Amino acid sequence: MNHVSDHDLERYHLGMVVDEAELSALEEHVLACPECAEQAEGGAVYVDKMRSAIITGGFDLD
Repeated sequence: MNHVSDHDLERYHLGMVVDEAELSALEEHVLACPECAEQAEGGAVYVDKMRSAIITGGFDLD
């Protein structure tokens, strides 16, 4: 099984996947694959922390 790359997960969480076919395939895979779902969750936490750091001016990544 081909897993979703970290790069594509990052693009997804940043809202950079705009092609409907690519978005649909990515979401379907993440929903069906526990390994990619775990990676996606970790990526979401990272992106949220980076967004928060930009807004608040702090970089608390713990």
